[in-house]
Amino acid sequence: MLELRNVTKTIGAQEHIRDVSLTLRHGSLNVLLGPTLSGKTSLMRLMAGLDAPTSGSVWFDGKDVTGQPVQKRNVAMVYQQFINYPAMTVYENIASPLRVAGVDQARIDKEVRNAAALLKLTPYLDRTPLNLSGGQQQRTALARAIVKNASLVLLDEPLANLDYKLREELRAELPKIFAAAGTIFVYATTEP
Repeated sequence: MLELRNVTKTIGAQEHIRDVSLTLRHGSLNVLLGPTLSGKTSLMRLMAGLDAPTSGSVWFDGKDVTGQPVQKRNVAMVYQQFINYPAMTVYENIASPLRVAGVDQARIDKEVRNAAALLKLTPYLDRTPLNLSGGQQQRTALARAIVKNASLVLLDEPLANLDYKLREELRAELPKIFAAAGTIFVYATTEP
């Protein structure tokens, strides 16, 4: 369970988040809906540990993780402006969190191929990100989040750059994948 308790984030004189309290349960789909600059990304950065709140606290499974850096949390985050490793193939980009975790090669291969099939990336596994379209690069970043098996997955408008048909397919499929894994799934969007 992820809890934000009276969280406020102020930068300079500007208040980005004011006194937010919420509880998100494992296996749940949570949507942050609001216009651009409404604080969705700021809130997700607090959840992930990329930023610390000015006041209030962040709790995960009953433990105060407010000061804990993102590297010590089991979090995956995908932004609209995705990030991939340019020197690695699509396969290696997707496999990277599993390699860091010390997963054996047979399981890595299975997980990578399953995620690639779901996101229609199988024909591109041997390509580097610079040889992909923007949508294919975005799907590579999503596949990496899927295989990481994180406790908290934060998706900040990750489907905005995809074509309509694929965007609608993934909107239906992604929540099922993360719910089945018991992940807390947070999806930020400007589209109701």
